[in-house]
Amino acid sequence: MYRKLPTTARALFDSSGELLALVADGENPLAFLDVAEGAQPLDRAGIAAALGELEPDALQAVIDAAIAEGQAIAASEDPIDAGVLARINLLADAREVAEGRITEIAAADEQAREQAAQALARLQPPAAAEEETPAEEETPAAEEPQPEAVAASGAQPRRQTTALPRPGSGAAGRASVTAAGAQPAQAPAVPVVRGALVASAGLEGAGIQGGTAIASRETLGDAILSKLRSLRRVTGGDGENVPVATVNLDFPEERTLGRDLATNTRRIREATAPEVLVASAEQARAGGALVAAALCAPINTEYDVPVIGSSARPVRDALTRFGADKGGLRWREHLSFADFAGATSVWTMANDEAVGTAQQVTKPCLDVECPDDAEAFVEALTFCLTFSNVTARFDPESTAANIEAAQIAHARFAENRLMAQIAALSTTVTSGQLLGTTRDLLVGLDRLQAAYRNFFRLEDSVALRQTCPRWLRDALRADLTRGMAGELEALSVADATINAWFAARNVNITWHLDGRPATVAGAGEVAMSNQFYGALADNAAIPDFPAQVESLLWVEGEMLHLDGGTMDLGVVRDSTLNQVNRYKLFSESFEGVAHRGVQAIRWVADTGTLGSVSGTTDVAAVLAG
Repeated sequence: MYRKLPTTARALFDSSGELLALVADGENPLAFLDVAEGAQPLDRAGIAAALGELEPDALQAVIDAAIAEGQAIAASEDPIDAGVLARINLLADAREVAEGRITEIAAADEQAREQAAQALARLQPPAAAEEETPAEEETPAAEEPQPEAVAASGAQPRRQTTALPRPGSGAAGRASVTAAGAQPAQAPAVPVVRGALVASAGLEGAGIQGGTAIASRETLGDAILSKLRSLRRVTGGDGENVPVATVNLDFPEERTLGRDLATNTRRIREATAPEVLVASAEQARAGGALVAAALCAPINTEYDVPVIGSSARPVRDALTRFGADKGGLRWREHLSFADFAGATSVWTMANDEAVGTAQQVTKPCLDVECPDDAEAFVEALTFCLTFSNVTARFDPESTAANIEAAQIAHARFAENRLMAQIAALSTTVTSGQLLGTTRDLLVGLDRLQAAYRNFFRLEDSVALRQTCPRWLRDALRADLTRGMAGELEALSVADATINAWFAARNVNITWHLDGRPATVAGAGEVAMSNQFYGALADNAAIPDFPAQVESLLWVEGEMLHLDGGTMDLGVVRDSTLNQVNRYKLFSESFEGVAHRGVQAIRWVADTGTLGSVSGTTDVAAVLAG
């Protein structure tokens, strides 16, 4: 059990509470391992870059701190979950990289001493050079560092959470006033669902232990090749799916649905409370540049295969996520006050005097029925690739790149599937074009909100969530760019400014990376152009923005994402594939959507980047037409 003293000291206790060691507390040598929330953890290359400029003493401090924190975790009675396991592997990588760096520094120092001795020998007089030979300095063998029973500060990794205040209720737009000595109010924390690609058993041939995290696509390629080699020595099992790695999702306890109905109800109610909003974070990855120079010798070959695209899931992350271990969710449908219109009336004095006469009337009373049950289930979203055994053996870079590209395609398919499910649960409304995209969309949102909030008697404090395609931001900027000369500041309008337009209307906006295919008017459907672009054609004109834009809108927290658990990644054994020297790679995730609200909206709006405003357009004529 690890405890941090209130003074500037650190202590390690055993399970019985006995003090094992006490040392002065200083700067944490492992601070470089802490990355921004939502960012990818450091791999060995990132650790090596962080330790590349350190001296041996500082490197030894990293080694000692990693060993100490590992001992603290081992002494703790807390369970080893996926987050702690990832931290253990990160500490082990830091120790090994630091030890390797110390060895490299020692070897470089030894080589420098030898070169200096040789150079000095060349400067000796001839007689002295024959009579005296510089004696080589003996370097004592480095002793294996002995771990000390001390604990580094922060031995127990803390779960990080993010939360954004509801638009209009945060620090923006008002000063933060805190009484002397009082703690400032904290925003509600949103539990974070973390995932890690974990190796399956049987990969020891590739130097990968089962249960360890796979941090790079190169390692994943090696794992697949190792699994294929092991399957050549196995008979039977035709058509069997053999896992190579699994994406384990660590759902916090408060975001896990189980068998207890009361617990499930409480957790969903807490997660969908008005003050708890879905938070999103943008990630940025630093990259390097390669500089070429004119050389006479043959150039090197780069075997890595570039992959462009993102596997981000903004639509999924805009929903309130829950782990659905039972494959679905059943709940009682919400009630709307509009269903009770027949239960209200007015009783006047004349009505009271008419009792017992021919003019007698009765007060209406609505017969209330039990709420209907609703249910939603997860679906399996799969993809499968076929590879050549020869390619897997001699070109693992290509295999890894194809896997990464397929995961990007899978992300697009899954996002569009979620949007299709949300659209099917929504009421479709439309709006036409009057001026330009910016003004038409914002006025349309104002009209939609006015009707929605009025009908359901929603307070302004109740936030709505809206999803729109990312290209709409470009269309809004283009529309403003084509506007009047007095709006030249629109040429550089920032994303934050656009987001603020929606935040001012108490709408949390999500910009997704995909889009659904076109629909044709008729049979209960409205006309909508493709919400995505095709590949740019050679010598062709730049495509225009789509003529319509589809957005989805619901009360924040009422649209749930049901996650069925892990996403498996592995190979398929098949006798037919073996005959043609091929193998298959499969992956699947289990997802679904549940709407626990009264009404969600699908809005299809006509758009046009005309830059028109009411001062340049005869609005009355347009409306009359």
